[in-house]
Amino acid sequence: MMDWTGKRARESFNSGWYCAESVLRALAEVGGRYEPGMERVASGFCSGMSRTNGLCWAVSGAIMGMGLYGGRTEPAPEQSMDVPYSLVQEFLKRFRTKFQSTNCRELTGCDFITPQGHRRFQEENIGRVCRDYCDFAASTALEVLADAGMGPMATVIEQTAPCGLNCGKCMAFKGSEIHRHAKALQEAMGPNFAQYADRFAGMNPVFEAYDEFASVLDFLAEGTCSGCRKGGEACLFTDCGIKDCVHEHGVQFCHECNRFPCEDHGLPEALEQRWRENNERMREKGLYAYALELRLSPRYP
Repeated sequence: MMDWTGKRARESFNSGWYCAESVLRALAEVGGRYEPGMERVASGFCSGMSRTNGLCWAVSGAIMGMGLYGGRTEPAPEQSMDVPYSLVQEFLKRFRTKFQSTNCRELTGCDFITPQGHRRFQEENIGRVCRDYCDFAASTALEVLADAGMGPMATVIEQTAPCGLNCGKCMAFKGSEIHRHAKALQEAMGPNFAQYADRFAGMNPVFEAYDEFASVLDFLAEGTCSGCRKGGEACLFTDCGIKDCVHEHGVQFCHECNRFPCEDHGLPEALEQRWRENNERMREKGLYAYALELRLSPRYP
């Protein structure tokens, strides 16, 4: 996952995003926290803090990216700054050890305040060096998070069900993209949209089905399940016996059991086939590579 994250930051840079934007995007993507337009919060940090010869762009993006996983969610005094500060300090130490500086001008040799500095950056293709900074910054930020027991890698087992499905992207999972977007849609429409739907039905008959739509939206916005690792109390597959079976056999995933594939799964035929394929791929690729594959693909292909 670390190698992928660095590679992804490099690819983003090559496609036209700058260092801070690229590193932030890669770190957000690997943990399933990317939202379209997220790059804009990093734009002003690019070119050494908007061409002021400040902090390296890649470093800025990494600090913001680590904040997605290790930043505060409550103000003081409920939550201190000790964790985010320690993460950033460790990251900066590793970056300086590798490159001897975190300053944009020192790392690129370009004074972006001047037109001459801009020309030198273009003419000497110094962007090739910045790609290396992006790669290292994204990978190292992920390493720092992993060493602290935080970030995407810390939730891989928690959100990957024993059958190999990604609980974290399920429509019933509290905190999934579907859950968050459904809640946001409800909030945007407001609590009284039903009465407007009755009026709109006269202009467009699609709104005649609003009650049924609202019922589904209510379910999606509720976030009824915490995932198989925490009980799977609202799993749609009520006959599934896998989460209890792996616990009884002392394994995390079915492919780790010497009885796999067995007949104790309790799944319908179509899902049984997917269960087998998922666990075989996981065994072949390794857990983290497999989990990353899940995060980058639709939950319902």
